[in-house]
Amino acid sequence: METIDGGWMTKISLSCFAFSYAIAMILEISRLFFRAPVRFLIIVGLTVAGIFAHTVYLWLKFQKDFSGGTPMSSWYDWCLMVSLAVAVIYAIIAIKKNENSIGIFFLPLILLLILVALFVKDQDAFTQSEATSIWAITHGISLLFGTSAMIVAFVAGVMYLVHAFRLKKKLPPRVGFRLPSLEWLEQCNRFSLFFATALIGAGLVSGAIMNILQNSESQSGIPWSNSVIISSAILLLWLIIITVFEALYKPARQGRKIAYLTVASFVFLAMVLCFVFMAEHAGQNQQVSCLWEAWQ
Repeated sequence: METIDGGWMTKISLSCFAFSYAIAMILEISRLFFRAPVRFLIIVGLTVAGIFAHTVYLWLKFQKDFSGGTPMSSWYDWCLMVSLAVAVIYAIIAIKKNENSIGIFFLPLILLLILVALFVKDQDAFTQSEATSIWAITHGISLLFGTSAMIVAFVAGVMYLVHAFRLKKKLPPRVGFRLPSLEWLEQCNRFSLFFATALIGAGLVSGAIMNILQNSESQSGIPWSNSVIISSAILLLWLIIITVFEALYKPARQGRKIAYLTVASFVFLAMVLCFVFMAEHAGQNQQVSCLWEAWQ
């Protein structure tokens, strides 16, 4: 596989795009305090530059890992890909809704995902068989885009609640803080939630099939009583209930109830991911302890 030659692009690091997103976030926050005619163009420019650096960084890492046979096969890579997907979605919405202050809600989550990636960077990558099987690929891609859609639904839900609260309290408009209409936020929340449920459902089902195959082949499958599997099953059931509630219960289309449920769903998803990361970390610590005891 051809690789990109040396040069300035090979010097792109995680700090490059993280710094771009951070400066864009600071400029978004500054909207609350003063006006600047060219600020939006600078924010978009920084975001696009960050996305470019982010993409190049992942592509170079993909090329490097490809020689080892397991490209993009760690939680570190997964978190960075989710943050890139959310950054692209944010850039598209920001350009379409250039008068609205949506970066205040999106950019902190993008930076948080990058921080989580750094936290799990030292965890071992998946084995080649785990990373290249069709069920593993389906599992990873579905959860990647499902999590991205869930983050968009969460941001739309939070913006809806903030907007509805300001209208209910009849708070005066604040300079530099303008949110999309409640109708648009409700529609964005609903569509994102539907996509998130379908994709996360596909990811969890494919993960279950992968676990069944691993157990049948006497490989190191995860026990069905494991907290990660149980919490994932509860999460899927919860998302299905919310989706059916949103589709069938017409009063829910007023938005507020489903916005609260979406926020709760995001928190639930974050807890499940924490369980996964902690389980991986605990597993590695156990392996290290076994090696140390064997050496002694």
